[in-house]
Amino acid sequence: MTLTGSTIARNTLFYSAALTVQKLLSFFYFSFLARSLGSVTTGKYFFALSVGGIVAGIIDVGLTPVLVRETAKDTQQASRLVSTIITFKLILVSMLTVLAVLFVHRLFPDPVTRQLVVAALIIAVFDSFAMTFFATIRAHQNLLYESISAILFYCIVIALGTYAIIQRYDVRVIILALLAASFWNMLFGYLMLTKKIGTRVRVFWESVSAKSIAYAAIPFAIAAAFIKVYAYLDTVMLKYFVGDAAVGIYSVPYKITFAFQFIPMALVAALYPAFSYYWKHNAEELGRSFAKSFRYLLIVSLPIAGGLFAVAPALIPFVYSDAYTYSIAPLMILLVSLPFLFINFPIGSLLNACNRQTRQTIHLGVTMLCNAALNYVLIPRYGVIGAAVASTVSTIFIFFLGMFVVAKLVRVEWSSVLRFSAGAIAVTLAMVASVFFFSTIMPWFLAVVPAAIVYIAGLYILRVVTKHDAIEFVRLFKR
Repeated sequence: MTLTGSTIARNTLFYSAALTVQKLLSFFYFSFLARSLGSVTTGKYFFALSVGGIVAGIIDVGLTPVLVRETAKDTQQASRLVSTIITFKLILVSMLTVLAVLFVHRLFPDPVTRQLVVAALIIAVFDSFAMTFFATIRAHQNLLYESISAILFYCIVIALGTYAIIQRYDVRVIILALLAASFWNMLFGYLMLTKKIGTRVRVFWESVSAKSIAYAAIPFAIAAAFIKVYAYLDTVMLKYFVGDAAVGIYSVPYKITFAFQFIPMALVAALYPAFSYYWKHNAEELGRSFAKSFRYLLIVSLPIAGGLFAVAPALIPFVYSDAYTYSIAPLMILLVSLPFLFINFPIGSLLNACNRQTRQTIHLGVTMLCNAALNYVLIPRYGVIGAAVASTVSTIFIFFLGMFVVAKLVRVEWSSVLRFSAGAIAVTLAMVASVFFFSTIMPWFLAVVPAAIVYIAGLYILRVVTKHDAIEFVRLFKR
């Protein structure tokens, strides 16, 4: 497989554009939902989806990154790999269905929560199969179909969900909008893989292949379990230590902060096969690709974090109503971790691509334990504030763990990276100060315009970004 900068750029452009639209649609839909349902019902809804997210990780058991990596190396093996993985997931889903029938009613005695969780579990199954189909397509260096589906998915959610909310249907009906969209997403992925890419998918089991895939997936599976627990443990603890209202309050800053994950996700979706290829064929290009991803993500994440931090006290009541005023402080805390969150994506992708998945898994495990301990101590005392602090500390902690290993793997001019980072932070602080200043003389949503100009000008004045960098970036997407 031949990879070029233009291939990565086109894939990133397609996927970034699609996820940008999707996340904007998601943001407006969730804002409308949270404002309409109130914090308690929103808390039940968000909790159910969190449980579904954990189960989706269990179903995948680390198979997706193995599928992408191995198919990217040899696309002729795609049919055998995806068929084996689909068969394995069918077996696993059957086992989980039995467990759900036996234990769901005991774990979730509240009927509304229980029925929401059941719907979320079905969504998790659909999403897991869709993930497998699109991962196979992605390994062929094609993100177009996944990009199309990402947009259409939320068009379906918004059309059905908004109608249900306007008609004042029960939240158990509203969640069916997600279920319908997830089913369509799975079906679309299957059709594109089989009809457009030409990969045959069937029930297939070969012991040698299955054992090979399972062995390769073990570190990814453990890592996926750690990630899911790390991502949703705060929601579960808030539910049982504080209540549904606290989950609803926390869901707003959580959604806002992590909504921007689509930016590093889009980049990593295109870079992961490239990292795998460069690790084997071009070590120098591997270092350059990582350094560029670091620079680009830092330039993007810092103004997002700084700008939202500055306008948070006005943004939350404006969008979600005064009922979510207690969401302001946790949002500001979570935003501190946003740049680290962004850069953790290429760090994790690089470690996995370079066959350091075991080390990455250790990092995730240690961070998960740290996060669990912090949540256990902080949530009973400080509620949503404690959950936000635990999340922020954990994100920064795993960043430093990962960078320590990356420094040994790739050749990067780290002094240049540090100078660049210092300059970008200085410009961001100036931008935040300008938001506060301009907010005193104009509406807060207009103050971000001159602040953005300050940021862009500051990048050039301090030579954080040069004219050559800007031209190179534009050319990257024109090729």
